[in-house]
Amino acid sequence: MDIPTTLAASKYSAQHAAAREIALKAGDVIRNSRDRAQAKVKSGVDLVTEVDQEVERIVAQHIRAKFPSDLIIGEEDQTENASGAQGDRIPDGNAWCIDPIDGTTNFVHNYPFFCVSIGFCVDGVPKVGVVYVPSSDSLYEAIDGCGAYLNGTKLSVDSASDISDSLLVNNIGHHRENDFVDESAERIRKWLRAGLRGYRSSGSAAINMAHVASGIVSCYYEHGFGGPWDVSAGLVLVQEAGGVAKSASDGSTFILSFGRGSICTGNEKVVDDVIRVAGKPKVDFA
Repeated sequence: MDIPTTLAASKYSAQHAAAREIALKAGDVIRNSRDRAQAKVKSGVDLVTEVDQEVERIVAQHIRAKFPSDLIIGEEDQTENASGAQGDRIPDGNAWCIDPIDGTTNFVHNYPFFCVSIGFCVDGVPKVGVVYVPSSDSLYEAIDGCGAYLNGTKLSVDSASDISDSLLVNNIGHHRENDFVDESAERIRKWLRAGLRGYRSSGSAAINMAHVASGIVSCYYEHGFGGPWDVSAGLVLVQEAGGVAKSASDGSTFILSFGRGSICTGNEKVVDDVIRVAGKPKVDFA
């Protein structure tokens, strides 16, 4: 499918064009690699496949060829060569946060919620976001100040006013420590008791944020996402669609950093209500 772009010209147009091109190429590799979805365990129930590693190499090579001085922060590379410790800010200058397959467990199980996520940051602030879902040929893209689009159609977040008319998506991820599991389950009970209209869990942070930007889900909450590659592209999508991103820990403005993170996105009224009902998490990743 030839997906048109309708984003206005921007000082980040070159980075957007590169991210768009390589996301589509990476999607083709993923689509043609179902027979190589055998997984290895990174830790606990966290998986990686040779396709993750191959796609990350392809994306990184493409970026280095066009922007040789930019920092690349890739999920699989960071496992062994971390650029920052838990809570460290993304370095100043130009940086790319890439997740070759966000939703690897879904990919392994042939559950169609997996994607390529590419975010471009300047001085730690995401400016370009591209999320491509190969299973549905859905290309989500946004540039700071230029709006957010899905296959050429402009996006806007949902207008829900509080938790009672919200469809909430919440990933629990691959963490299985007892205190984390217990707190995650209790948080869901709090939302349901408060009258939450609907609860979903997709297994892909980037797709969750793309769906928030599209207005098909009202809010995405996760305490414990894996790293900046999970959310950098989605942040641009949500904000350009009229939404906000806050720390799920304390409701402050979300700041991109290394390590396990805490985020809540949607329109501001819903985000504030979801965080209020959930309460402050006791599990700390510092």
